[in-house]
Amino acid sequence: MKLNFTYDVDAARVLRDPAIYEKLHLWRHAGVGRLMLNGYFYGHEVSRDDDMSAAKRRLEDEGFEVGIINVPLGHGGNALDPNDPTIPLEVGEGWRSTCDHDGNIRMNTTCIDDKVIADTRAVVEKYKAMGFKVIFYDDDLRLGRWGGDMQGCYCPRCMEEFSALEGRSVSRSEIFEERDTELCERWMDFQCGHISRFLRGVTPDGITSGIMVMHDGGRRHGIDIKRLRREMPDNLLMRVGEAHFGDGDFGCDEGKRSLCASIRNHLALIGNNDIAFSETTVYPVGALSPDNWVEKMRLEIGCGLRNLYLMSGTAALPDIYWNTLRSALPELHSLCGENNLFS
Repeated sequence: MKLNFTYDVDAARVLRDPAIYEKLHLWRHAGVGRLMLNGYFYGHEVSRDDDMSAAKRRLEDEGFEVGIINVPLGHGGNALDPNDPTIPLEVGEGWRSTCDHDGNIRMNTTCIDDKVIADTRAVVEKYKAMGFKVIFYDDDLRLGRWGGDMQGCYCPRCMEEFSALEGRSVSRSEIFEERDTELCERWMDFQCGHISRFLRGVTPDGITSGIMVMHDGGRRHGIDIKRLRREMPDNLLMRVGEAHFGDGDFGCDEGKRSLCASIRNHLALIGNNDIAFSETTVYPVGALSPDNWVEKMRLEIGCGLRNLYLMSGTAALPDIYWNTLRSALPELHSLCGENNLFS
């Protein structure tokens, strides 16, 4: 399998940035073949429909494949550009927030229900009518924070629904403190079912969806990779290798070992490297040096990834990153056992 690069861009920038031609040239010669337009962010459409269609045509005319990136549920804060205080953080109208194990609301997060799925599906159907075929769901399609604790959404409705399934009133502490292994397994089934129902509900025929699997993410966070692969065997992509966005957490040996272990564990569960993507993120912009950015790609390729998804939130990476990547392309392609096509 050959090496493929993907990057994100805003439709308005494609259409109105006077320097966009030079940027597209730079990205193309750094190996980028697919650009994902910012789409539907936690209940809000980022761009007008006419802009999305026009940007798609412009990018395709320039030789790129074009998809959509959605941020489905929020992130608990500004995970798009910390230097832009104007980014709205409220979730969609009528959407309810998730709660932690103490019952406290997690701001800028969403618990999945019929309205969330219906609202998202309506936008996806519109994108499908525009001719888009691939939609990735980025930070974060999960119902818990990172870490080893028993995660999930502990909001009143989730607790009521789970208690009804159990036939008794179940407390948050029973689950979070893991007093009963079998109960916790059923809790994880319940939470993972929400993610599965969302993905199946928002993926019409003709659309391939993608999910970001966070670093060391799994059933405790609502992400059951084997279940998703079983239920969506032909129209689901998975992005792995999240975290390690700066020199501090990636630049040490332990950071590199942790990244590789997570990627390999997830690839073993996915069982098909062709549908797996990296998350080669610099966040915030400048946090990971260009050299470490490329070093991260080397590790990802060494773990078996060939689809590299380059990210930097909604802020654009400076030219030095793309020039560094272009210089490294011959080596990166050789690591895949192929000739460099972009020399």
